[in-house]
Amino acid sequence: MKNIFQTPKSTPKRLVSLAMLIALAFIVGKFSIPIIPQQLVVSLTFIVNTIIGMIAGPIWGFISLAILDVVDNLSSGEGNFIIWWTLMEAVQGFFYGFFFYGRELRWSSKKDWLHVTIATLITMLIGTFIFTPLLIQIYFGVPFWAQYAAGRWLKIFEIPLRIIITMLVVPRLQRIPELRKLANL
Repeated sequence: MKNIFQTPKSTPKRLVSLAMLIALAFIVGKFSIPIIPQQLVVSLTFIVNTIIGMIAGPIWGFISLAILDVVDNLSSGEGNFIIWWTLMEAVQGFFYGFFFYGRELRWSSKKDWLHVTIATLITMLIGTFIFTPLLIQIYFGVPFWAQYAAGRWLKIFEIPLRIIITMLVVPRLQRIPELRKLANL
């Protein structure tokens, strides 16, 4: 059985790669598309988060996405820093690391498709469908049911897109020799 606290050695190359990926996730996050303002936003940041998890493992994925959330929040200038959102992002980083570190994906493998589907469902269930609406209800007073009535349920259509995009991008990236070393493949 895989050790969930499996942590890769923190070499300068790995740390610089993580810093660059955090910066890339920050930039990609700025190009998100708000469907319903402050409730339903579509972004490709998940693919960068997957790569962070792939080379960082669960613990460094947790730390990396927490840093990303803090930097993103501080740079926004809105002053709405809420530690629970940072913790939620960090937990998602843990799951990206848990599911993708040391795991080689192949387009032709049904087992890999199932693996990515489970990873996507768990990550989105935690972040998108449970904790984000809960935190919005707690901090902004928008009832849980009202968020779903207003369109949060539309995020279910994002699940197959995330799975397909992950399976299109990650196996090709895993062919890069330097990335293979960082990802422990």
